[in-house]
Amino acid sequence: MCPFEPDLICFAAGWEIESEEIPESDPHPNLQVSSVDIPSVMVLNKEYKKLDRKFQFIQDNDIKLVFTVHHNYSLWEEEVGVPFVHFPFAVDPSYFSHHNEPKRYDLGFSGRLQPRWDDIRARLKDHLYLRWPIKSPRYWRTKVFWAEPDSNRILRYIRPQQIQDYARLMNQSKIWISTPSPIGLIGTRYYEIMSSKTLMFCSKSGAYEGLFKDGEHCVEFDLDLSDFEDKLFFYLNHEDERQEIIEKAHAHVLRNHTWVQRIEQFTNSVNQVVLR
Repeated sequence: MCPFEPDLICFAAGWEIESEEIPESDPHPNLQVSSVDIPSVMVLNKEYKKLDRKFQFIQDNDIKLVFTVHHNYSLWEEEVGVPFVHFPFAVDPSYFSHHNEPKRYDLGFSGRLQPRWDDIRARLKDHLYLRWPIKSPRYWRTKVFWAEPDSNRILRYIRPQQIQDYARLMNQSKIWISTPSPIGLIGTRYYEIMSSKTLMFCSKSGAYEGLFKDGEHCVEFDLDLSDFEDKLFFYLNHEDERQEIIEKAHAHVLRNHTWVQRIEQFTNSVNQVVLR
């Protein structure tokens, strides 16, 4: 029993059952919030899992407003018949910032390869390495940090133990690779790179529209990797050009993409759509 009268019910990102082994997504189907007079909103999570059931939950429970990081928000709004808000990921600059770390690496990457969804990360690894950990001859002189959470052998040697360690590690690289997550999600790593004053080197995607710009806040490479090598070595060898993008990206992310600004966006959206 709630000891006060709530103004709002919010189904946060941890609400749904995400396990593929369990067919349901609603952990408490008998809750029936549509039967109360308190308005409710929802923050979608892992939009690549059980999306149809999440949409059904929104309709069944009379959710008034939905927040999603995915760029298909306007299409989903039309499909579900409920207002959707584009609610991108962001960064906490108290962790990810310019720590004045010496640049130990030319290029960095961390993440799962995710061949089930997209093979670009696996192709990047094959491009950089003949066979892990032996690099291709053209990259012998390039200092590369490469970490995959799914590889125990790698984790024994280079796994960051704390978020602060990871933030400093990112700051130690001149350039860091980032690619979209499953179904094109633009994850937190993009904003962490920019906040760390490291050049963001990312695969081309239409999902960046409205978030950041190629040549101004990041450098994009083609999905077939045909320009990867040329662009990488250009920005490694031209520090002024690299630093210009880094500075613009850093100012951009602090101005537009921190979690404080996301909280303000959430509050404003709720007040305008739900509590007006």
